[in-house]
Amino acid sequence: MALYCGHENHLNKKGRMGTKLWISASEGKENVVKELTGKCGLPYAAALYLAAHGITPDQVDSYFNDSFSALTDPYRFPGMELAVRRLWQAIRNRERILIHGDYDTDGITATSLLSWVLEKNGAIVSSFLPHRFDDGYGFTPESLAKALDAVPSECKVLVTVDCGINSGPAVMEAAARGIDVIITDHHEPDGEKLPALAVINPKLNPELEDMRQLSGVGVAFKLAHAFIKFGRENNLGGYGVEIQDALDFVALGTVADIVPLLGENRLLVKYGMETLSKQLRPGIRALIESAHIGPHLTPSDITFKLAPRINAAGRLGNAQSALELLNASNIVEAYRFANMLEGFNQKRQAKEQEIFSEAKCLVESDAAFKSKMTITAAGEGWHQGVIGIVASRFARDYNRPAIVLTIQGDEAHGSGRSIEGLNLIDILSKCSHLLTRYGGHPMAVGLGLKKDRIGEFTEEFEKQVRSQIGPSDIVDSVSYDGEIELAALNDEFFEIYPHLGPFGHGNPQPAFRLNRLEVIRTFPIKSGHTKGILRDPNGEVTDFIAFNMTIPVRTTWDVIAIPRINEYYGEKKRQLQIVDAKASS
Repeated sequence: MALYCGHENHLNKKGRMGTKLWISASEGKENVVKELTGKCGLPYAAALYLAAHGITPDQVDSYFNDSFSALTDPYRFPGMELAVRRLWQAIRNRERILIHGDYDTDGITATSLLSWVLEKNGAIVSSFLPHRFDDGYGFTPESLAKALDAVPSECKVLVTVDCGINSGPAVMEAAARGIDVIITDHHEPDGEKLPALAVINPKLNPELEDMRQLSGVGVAFKLAHAFIKFGRENNLGGYGVEIQDALDFVALGTVADIVPLLGENRLLVKYGMETLSKQLRPGIRALIESAHIGPHLTPSDITFKLAPRINAAGRLGNAQSALELLNASNIVEAYRFANMLEGFNQKRQAKEQEIFSEAKCLVESDAAFKSKMTITAAGEGWHQGVIGIVASRFARDYNRPAIVLTIQGDEAHGSGRSIEGLNLIDILSKCSHLLTRYGGHPMAVGLGLKKDRIGEFTEEFEKQVRSQIGPSDIVDSVSYDGEIELAALNDEFFEIYPHLGPFGHGNPQPAFRLNRLEVIRTFPIKSGHTKGILRDPNGEVTDFIAFNMTIPVRTTWDVIAIPRINEYYGEKKRQLQIVDAKASS
């Protein structure tokens, strides 16, 4: 389809409707909406969505019609040509290349992608993923020694993916062993100069601002893309794979790492979802079948079904089993590893619920809890592999930055999750005098400290957060793209709807405010939910569904809702998924 001229759903979990602050993201952008509908010929609801997300009329054509070839040139990264020259030299000299990854979905997919591209072009490759409990996070002198001990022959080139940017001691140790190190990472650098052959990280270079939000697998993809281009342009090879076929890895890792699906990421995931849906790899096919996903794969399937299974291997077992799944050469082998991941995921879910329940009791028993801006919970022996998920649940359910710590002996290890607009790395930098380590992203961090400093850290964490945000910033709110009538959700809008995606973090599904909708009928549905038919003042009707809300018949509501087409036994009907509702005044 060609066009001329481009808040995440937080349901009210306790069933209380209308308690959130409603915020219009298109307010003050009426002139942009007018241009998008007039100059670009877009339907009103689509124009509201694009204006709310900062898309101007001159960007619409590229937003809808950019092809795969519109991806940014990977050679914009300083050091990229030096890195790919060395990789081709290693292939020519039959030198072993070692890839050092990480144990989450981003790191595992980056490892699998790069090893696949290199091996298909004649490289001798070994891969290493650290064990969460035995090795800890990142590229360290210990993980380097362990990785080198496991390879069957001498290694001369080492590539890190999704780690390494703050690993000075490990890089120095590798250099002392005569190994050329290529760092590919997307984490925040601490400013230390690394004695590496090349350091490829968009956060190092201001001129790469448009690629700053790449995931670890996104940066690894850039290296793979440059490698193939260099091989073909210099008659060295590069014909062993089509780079588009690596985009299934990129879609998995990018969506799983919760980076914004905007700009380069949106393009990578858009085409990555197409590759993922083809199920070119036995491991991808087995994983999708194990997760019981239907024929229409979406980014939310990655978030809630595929990534948790891949992550579960690193959380409870050894991430190697997830890597083996992605690398599986036949479907029988793939099913075996998919079944392993399924078992890990079920155990992860049970442990997560157990710890969350215990931590919630601790947090809510604090008399000062309601007046606090932060959440910090610590428990003896909590499973280190799931505390990050528990922190995510706290941050989501209470709309406050959250740190969850597991105490092991005299040490405490933790994970933190932030809320929109608060940089958790910046906050921890101001608490660093109390920490033994910290790192990560603005929205997700890892940290360590001595057990006897937990109380002091809790106070300092609260103090530093209060210095940056106020009580109004943690009021539960829901953002919507603008106010419409039901007639705006017409066939023209739903024709464009799929092209607004892929939807995910930073690029959520369209959500609109609709006023004075009367509930004219409801149907039996699972307790606590409501399904039925709505009618607006103009007589337009639509189906609706409201999860975790009880909406009585013959009442009139203002709602924020996500429009969608519900297909049931071949019949397609317009439906509103209600996010929040208030009784009409």
